[in-house]
Amino acid sequence: MMALSRREFAEQLALMAAAPWFIEDLKAGPAPQQPQQAAEPSALAKALAEAIRLRYPDRFSAEDLATITRSIDGRLRAVERLYQTALTNGDEPDFVYSVYRGDD
Repeated sequence: MMALSRREFAEQLALMAAAPWFIEDLKAGPAPQQPQQAAEPSALAKALAEAIRLRYPDRFSAEDLATITRSIDGRLRAVERLYQTALTNGDEPDFVYSVYRGDD
């Protein structure tokens, strides 16, 4: 069995938590494919990757930084897709946590 780091575990947990929003899209069938072009990473992704390069100048090669930039850009695009999910007023979590304050 492969050991997971805390970060990998947290990422998988977040993906599982976000899965219900994407299951409906999968059930509906494939969306019309937009041409998959090698899109240039967004300015924000480039700026964040540049911040990483400045913070750790001796740890990453140019190829590593390009991979990091693409990864950041992919995650930013995923966040934008989550923001586009329309929620109605009746959408609530499965349970609502409330503190038990005793039998007052």
